[in-house]
Amino acid sequence: MADIYELMKKYGALMSSQDYPVGESAKMILETPDGVYETSEGADMADLKEEDIRLIESGSLPVKADGIKAIVYSETPYSMQCLREGRSFRASLDDTAQIIGPEVKIARLGRSETIDRLTLMRALKSSVGCLVDTGIRRNGLPLGYTVTMGRTLYEAVIAMTVLEKAAEVTILADRIGGAKPLARLEARIMRDVYKKKYSVQEEAIRSREEGVSDAEAFSDAETEDNAAADTEVAIKEKSYPPREAELREALAEYGRRLVETGLVQGTWGNISVRLDDMHMLVTPSGLDYMRLGPDDMVRVEIATLNYEGSLKPTSEKGLHAEIYKRRPDVGAVIHTHSKYLSVFAAAEEDMPVLSEHMDVFGTKVKLAAYGIPGSKKLMTNTASALGSNFGVIMAHHGMAACGKDLETAFENCRKLEENGRAYLDSGRDAG
Repeated sequence: MADIYELMKKYGALMSSQDYPVGESAKMILETPDGVYETSEGADMADLKEEDIRLIESGSLPVKADGIKAIVYSETPYSMQCLREGRSFRASLDDTAQIIGPEVKIARLGRSETIDRLTLMRALKSSVGCLVDTGIRRNGLPLGYTVTMGRTLYEAVIAMTVLEKAAEVTILADRIGGAKPLARLEARIMRDVYKKKYSVQEEAIRSREEGVSDAEAFSDAETEDNAAADTEVAIKEKSYPPREAELREALAEYGRRLVETGLVQGTWGNISVRLDDMHMLVTPSGLDYMRLGPDDMVRVEIATLNYEGSLKPTSEKGLHAEIYKRRPDVGAVIHTHSKYLSVFAAAEEDMPVLSEHMDVFGTKVKLAAYGIPGSKKLMTNTASALGSNFGVIMAHHGMAACGKDLETAFENCRKLEENGRAYLDSGRDAG
């Protein structure tokens, strides 16, 4: 029980660390080999006490789905606004499709416990998140909550943050013409690929941390992660030239800063720095920025994309390499799925630049035509749209910022997000 308490306390703190309230009815549920535990109604997620956690007598999760071990209930503001407006929505961003699924539906409850369970399962058939209308009305408006699920608590909490961002992007995009949904089949494929490939390294670590035993789901991930751990030990015995050691430290530091400033959620986004004329250092694929250290950074050959060690580099390594090939003045690249730039990405719009940022970005930041994540099309479209600028929007995906060094690239990333927020708040027409 003490281990469960520490785990739930950790993820309760992660939930409450967002820059929005998660609601008084926020709750976590976790299935373990010893039973199913949940936080009590009204518990303070920011400061959970041991008495706030109890064993569920039924011994099962309220929603059954393949591989799902954790559920999070929340009442985040933009998700609740979508619920009040009766607004389900399709994924207009790659991260929504990958982490949540092709569509966020509304499950309307209130008839019977059995029917309610079936209604929830239908709403979550192809997604791990939905809005729930409890059937109760106040001032004519529905009351309810959101449900997000995952193989671990980490995954369920990150799904909550991505669903809330997707709801906010959907609402804010109305100001510039509306969000354009991804094709349903494409969104389903991205979700399947994410489950099978992208998240295995991080989820293997989290599953062991949470005491979840699922050999069938995680056997490949365990093997890959153990190999990565062996490599990490070997690398730590190796010394780096002074410049490389310094850049590895800087990559780890700026990864944490991206999380702390809200420019990335979970493991999404990636960073690179030019090491020399032939090589770049990049962040690895699918690992939490807050746990990354200098030895986790991957050395990649710019021309061939060959890399050293067993840790895989980001799947967007080709994007970084293409920018370095075309832009000898660029020493660092940051790719994020930051919220306000994602509004323009979802709406398929260039972003006008406000006067205070024109000295860096000119009069507008261009939209790159869509390419599937990790594809050559995404790589070439993005590098072409970037041109000689220091920022670019990636349709349905996110943004990339660059600069002469990591500090400049990070500042450009932050300035772009500030510009996006200020422009959307100004109520001007992007067209």
